[in-house]
Amino acid sequence: MNSTRLSRLALMGLGVMSMFAAPVMAQPVLTLEGTCPGTMRAQAEGMRPRATAFLYFSPARGSYTFPPFHMCSGVEVGLDVRRLRLVGTARIDDSGSAFWEGAAHPRACGGFLQVIDNVCRITNVIEIH
Repeated sequence: MNSTRLSRLALMGLGVMSMFAAPVMAQPVLTLEGTCPGTMRAQAEGMRPRATAFLYFSPARGSYTFPPFHMCSGVEVGLDVRRLRLVGTARIDDSGSAFWEGAAHPRACGGFLQVIDNVCRITNVIEIH
């Protein structure tokens, strides 16, 4: 086979493979409004529509990989595991957004939040101010 034909076959193969590849999606983004202590509103955008989102809190940043028995086995979050707590769940709307609103206790100030959904997509880590 000549090199031109090999090149065409390689390009055709790439085209076929790209048809079956999953679309690349940007990392979901978590934002926070309000002041701590006090009423705060968290919003995660870019999540999978109609899925469930889980809001996690930790007083420190860190690195934690979910264990084999967890639904998101192998996924690494940016929170310290020693005092990692699930602080809320929300249904993700049709536009891919989830919302939480509540009163932040003074002990939460300076802590960190991150969201993971039930298809194992994670947001950025944000500090509570």
